[in-house]
Amino acid sequence: MKSLALVIFALSVGCGGGSSSSTDGGSDAAVVVNGCTNFSDLTAGGGTITFPTQATPAQYQPNCARIKVHQTLTWTGSFTSHPLMPAGGDSPNPIQATSSGMSKSFTFDSPGTFGFGCGIHASMFGAVLVEP
Repeated sequence: MKSLALVIFALSVGCGGGSSSSTDGGSDAAVVVNGCTNFSDLTAGGGTITFPTQATPAQYQPNCARIKVHQTLTWTGSFTSHPLMPAGGDSPNPIQATSSGMSKSFTFDSPGTFGFGCGIHASMFGAVLVEP
């Protein structure tokens, strides 16, 4: 019975993987952070993650982003209404708590998966997958 379980486990691990297409981002994260399994491909030069300027919560766009080491991402929205917080993933997280202003950029100098979220609305969260 043990050998059957090991064979089933080995087959399930071996059959994993996903696309790394720039259309759907693929299933590239080794560890799921904040529900992110498919990442928007922003490796062409970093990018911007937007969120609401009003108090009503809405998901970050994109909420799951893939970039390369040394690239910069900019969050744009109302940090007063939606304070940005590091939330899960690898450490140290380059995303710093931000509660004022409308735009903040962070450069990711190490590979890993770094979570973030709104300090007020638990429904607003995401992650950045940083590849070598």
